[in-house]
Amino acid sequence: MPLPRSGDDDVALVHALVAAEEPARTALFERYGAHIQTVLEHLVGHGELERADLLHDVFIRAFEHVADLKNPRSLKRWLTRIAIFTTQEWVRRRKRAARQEPLENAEDRVATPLQPESRQALRAFYDLMDRLNTDERSVFVLRFVEGMTLQEVAELYDVSMSTAHRRICRAELRFRSMLHRYPALLERTHGD
Repeated sequence: MPLPRSGDDDVALVHALVAAEEPARTALFERYGAHIQTVLEHLVGHGELERADLLHDVFIRAFEHVADLKNPRSLKRWLTRIAIFTTQEWVRRRKRAARQEPLENAEDRVATPLQPESRQALRAFYDLMDRLNTDERSVFVLRFVEGMTLQEVAELYDVSMSTAHRRICRAELRFRSMLHRYPALLERTHGD
């Protein structure tokens, strides 16, 4: 049975979480687990094996800090923000540890069969995303992959609209400046 997703329902859910009612944890995951999985997939890649660990970390952080949520009606946005920052920390740790898997092994990690052209474009996209710094990658994915508005991105990062706009423009500019190196991806974006 699908759970209703009104702001009032989120308020009630947050109150139940703060009261440490065990069914509330399950309800939170059932309501927003798929959304957070999608955000993580876009941020770290479809085949990333550690995505399940990141999902777990996001919800653990949410359970630990739900009492700090000032506006329970913004529960989804708050969880998305936790996912972004959890992913950014993971990317930083991964880069520091220099454990990035070579691109030629990426094909082994694809879970669903794709056409060769699609697989090549997907690999190119994630390779290009790896070249962006964590902030650029996050705002780019939120704006152009997740389709969030400028205002939603600004609210997620708790910055002004102009700051969010500058970050998005900078990320898009860097993306476009590297796009020519990835013909399979360039073809998919029609050189826009």
